[in-house]
This record gives sequence, C-alpha cells and structure tokens, in this order.
Amino acid sequence: MELVVDTSIAQQRFTTDCEICCRPFEVFAECEPGEILALDVQA
Repeated sequence: MELVVDTSIAQQRFTTDCEICCRPFEVFAECEPGEILALDVQA
C-alpha cells in the first residue's frame, strides 16, 4: 500500500481506509519541507 504525505505541512493527522481490508486507520506525520521526520500509523 502506498501513502502520499504532503511534507509542506509541518504536522498532520488524517484517517484513511486500507486498500486491502477497507478498515480505517489514522496517520500522524511530522514533516519538514521534503522530509518526513516521524510517521505513526494506528488502526
């Protein structure tokens, strides 16, 4: 599964559905322009 994160946003949290099982999961990303500093994914 591929996930696109916009690194121009410093902190972001969003919910999306798994492409395989269709269950939702939450993504939290901390970024600097062009780089993901931290990524946390929870079901």
